[in-house]
Amino acid sequence: MNAALASPWKRRLGARHVLVAGLLAAVVPLSGCGTRMSSEAIAAADGSALAAQSAVGNGAPVAADLGAGPLGVPAAGSVEAAPVPGAPAAAAANTGPVAAPAPGTTAGGTKTGGTATGAATNATVPTGPNAPCRQSLAPIVLGQTGAFSGIIGSPMINVRTGIALWSRAVNAAGGVQCHPVQVIQMDDGADPARVSSNLSSLKSKGVVAMIAVNVPTTFSAAKRFAEQNKMPIIGGDLIETPWYSSPWFFPQGGGPLASYAGAIKQAALKANTKKVGLIYCVEAAICGTINQNFDAMAKLSGLEVVVRKVSSITSPDYTAECQALKAAGAEAIFVALEGSGDARFARSCLSLGYSPPTATSALSVNAEAAQDANFRKLGVFLGTPNAPYLAQDTAGTKAFQAAYNRFAAGSMLDQNLISGWAAGKLFEKAISHVADQARSGAVTTGLILEGLWRIKNEKLDGLSSPITFNKNAPPDPNDCYALLNLTTTGYSAPLGSKFECFKGLPKGF
Repeated sequence: MNAALASPWKRRLGARHVLVAGLLAAVVPLSGCGTRMSSEAIAAADGSALAAQSAVGNGAPVAADLGAGPLGVPAAGSVEAAPVPGAPAAAAANTGPVAAPAPGTTAGGTKTGGTATGAATNATVPTGPNAPCRQSLAPIVLGQTGAFSGIIGSPMINVRTGIALWSRAVNAAGGVQCHPVQVIQMDDGADPARVSSNLSSLKSKGVVAMIAVNVPTTFSAAKRFAEQNKMPIIGGDLIETPWYSSPWFFPQGGGPLASYAGAIKQAALKANTKKVGLIYCVEAAICGTINQNFDAMAKLSGLEVVVRKVSSITSPDYTAECQALKAAGAEAIFVALEGSGDARFARSCLSLGYSPPTATSALSVNAEAAQDANFRKLGVFLGTPNAPYLAQDTAGTKAFQAAYNRFAAGSMLDQNLISGWAAGKLFEKAISHVADQARSGAVTTGLILEGLWRIKNEKLDGLSSPITFNKNAPPDPNDCYALLNLTTTGYSAPLGSKFECFKGLPKGF
C-alpha cells in the first residue's frame, strides 16, 4: 500500500487486518467467516440485535449490522431505528432533517443590520437540490433482499451494512431531499422462491424501490419480479452480467466482465507475461460465463490463453490442475473458485514451486482466504466495480470514510461496505434530478424512475466510472474497473480511485 493510503488506516485500525470479505467468493457459493461480528459483540452493542438475528433465514426483516463499533445495531426492519450508543445527545438526536435558518438570520447567529452575531456575514443559503430543509417530509421506504445467511451470506453481509451506513448518514444530514429514509432488509438465503416472496412482501409494505440487492445465484427471480412490477432495483452485487440486460436494473458501478478482465490484465503485468491460464468451477453459471468470455477478455490486453481447467469448488486439492497450468506455461492465472478453494489452490500450486500472480474479483475473496498466507504469497489482483474501500483521493471516498468514522468506526471495513454505500449514493443522485417534485410531495416509484433516467455519465463523486441510464432500455455498458491488490503485507489500492476501461468487451449475456 502506498504511504498516502496506508498511514491513516494503520493509525485507525492499528495491527488489525482490514479484510475484503466479498459479495461472493470467486463468484460462486462459498464457506468462511465473512465480515459478520460475533453474537457476543452484537449483544454488547445492542441487545435488540439478538432477537433480530433470530429472524435471519426465515424471510423476515433483519436488522442492519454495522459491526461492533459505536453505531451498534438498529432494531429489525429499519436501518434508522436506533440512536448511536454512547454518542453525545446532540449527535444522537441529529437523525432527522436539519431546519433551515429563519428568514433574516444565518446559521449560528442572528443577522442584524447586515452583520451577524456568531456567524459569517451575509451567508449564502444554498438553493435547488442542496437547499436546507424547512420541514421533515414523508419517509421514503426502500427495500433490500439478499443472501444474508448460509454459505453465500457470510461473505456478503457487509453490503447490507453499507446501505445501513448510508441511511444513517443521509438521515443525519436531513434525509434525501428532506425525506427521511427507511430501509427494510430481508434475508432470502439464496433461495429463488424466497427472493420472489421477499420482493412481493416488500412491495406490500410500501417500498417504492429496491436497493443494494444481492442475488448472485438468484438473479433471474429478481429480474422477473422487477420486470413484472416495473420496480427499479438500484445497485447490488454486480456479479452476474445480466445486471446490464434489463431496463429495471440500475447498477452502481462497472460491469462484471470489466472487473475480471482488469484483474487478469494486472496479474499478467506483474508477471511480465502474455501467457495466462484459467481455472473455473463447474457448479455456478457465472463460472461458465467467465470461461465463455475469457478469450475475449484476455485478447483485449494482448494476452494468450494457454490453458483452462475446469474443477469443483469441493475439491480437497488442486495439485493436478496446478501441474497442468504450470506445464502449459501459464505465468498468470485467473481463479474462479470460492474462498476456501482459493486457499487450497494456492497451497497446491506452492507445493510444486509454482507461484503465478493470480487474478479474481475484488468481491470474491472471503475473510478466511484474505488471511491465508499461501493465497497472499501468490499476489492477488482483484477488479472492483466501485472505488476501493482504501482509497481517499476523491470527494466520494472521503465522504464514505467520514461516515464510517462517525457511525461505524471499529467495525469491519471492506469492499462490500463501500459497494452498499455506493448504491445509496446512486439513489440520492437520482432524487437530486427531481428535487423540486420530491420536495413538494411524496417520492413515488415513478418519480424515482424519472430521476434515474436522467443520470448521464455520473461518477458519484469518484465512487464509480461513468454511469448512464436510459428510459425503458438497459443501462449503457460500463466496461471499467478499479483495483485492489492482496499480498503478504495486506491489501492496497495501487491505482487509488482511478478506473481503467476496456473497449470491445462482450456483453456476456
